[in-house]
Amino acid sequence: MLHLDPGLPSVPRRAADSFDANTAAMAGRVSQLMAGHSRLDAFLNGLPFRLIESNHRNHAAFMSEVLRTNNLKLLADTLPWAYFAYTNQGVSVDYFAAELEIWSQVITELLPGEDAEAILPIYRWMLRVHPETVDAAAHYASEAAPVPADHAAIYVEILERLIAGDHPAVIERCRALLREGMSFSRLLQSIFYPAMVEIGVRWEQGRLSVLMEHQATAMVYRILSALYYEQPFPSERRGRVLVASVTDEFHELGAWMVTTCLDLDGWNVTYLPRDCPLEQVVTAAVERTPAFVALSVGMPGHVQSARETVSALREALGPGSPTKILVGGRAFNKAPSLVESVGADLFLTDCEAAVAWARTLEAT
Repeated sequence: MLHLDPGLPSVPRRAADSFDANTAAMAGRVSQLMAGHSRLDAFLNGLPFRLIESNHRNHAAFMSEVLRTNNLKLLADTLPWAYFAYTNQGVSVDYFAAELEIWSQVITELLPGEDAEAILPIYRWMLRVHPETVDAAAHYASEAAPVPADHAAIYVEILERLIAGDHPAVIERCRALLREGMSFSRLLQSIFYPAMVEIGVRWEQGRLSVLMEHQATAMVYRILSALYYEQPFPSERRGRVLVASVTDEFHELGAWMVTTCLDLDGWNVTYLPRDCPLEQVVTAAVERTPAFVALSVGMPGHVQSARETVSALREALGPGSPTKILVGGRAFNKAPSLVESVGADLFLTDCEAAVAWARTLEAT
């Protein structure tokens, strides 16, 4: 773990807002300057430039969250992971020092002087701890999702067959589990959620390519969709629910899992697609007046979208509205400190927790 400098100043809200308003322009400028760097080929080691170009956009969104909340612990916890994941893809560690130098230059270029000066001490700190971050990345251990002991063997089998692309074997093993009495929500939570986390971990470790990760995700959607439509659907409905991934969030499997579990438990669920514009979420909530709205956030850089959505929902629904607003997703599971700042009524860790909590609404 990196040691934070206790002398790092808090970033004023004005400066954080200035950074947030210019994330796209700054990320684009960083990529432009990096493309002309004399050591670019050595940084990439034959990898496509779009890999680090994507990292610049992700860095901008993530740092916007760090600056807005002055959550420097989140930054210190995440830096080793970023080095770990990208160096395992083949990116040189020297790239990160060059990237931070360029970000410092671009912040100075594009932000008002006072705002830039408020933010630059954090970038100087990241540059100072670059050697320490390299060492922390070398000892970084990715965190797997827990698997119940009684499902461990079948989990390993399904995971490996997913990675191998053995669609028929996976679906037959899942059907057998369901016939033996496993609920669909338990199948998602105990088998498929940890499997997808593990696939992400293997990408971080350089053991799986992005292509393989995306192929496995696509196969999971096909398998789970087939199994979902084979389940018995309740004849009576409990009430209306709205589920959505926030704006810019493209990781939607968690939202899909919550949707299907609530649907199979008797709720009338409206499911909005990934990267859903805030206005569409608000319009759907006003038109449908659901018992609750569940928002999914996969990456810390998208927490601000959740804040804005919660605020817009509060305003549109009015102070007397009985509609509850829930948040969940891997961003909050990995960084629980972000939950309180969003302003939601409740944070739920997974799809089974969502179903259990939703049932309590009928008793009130």
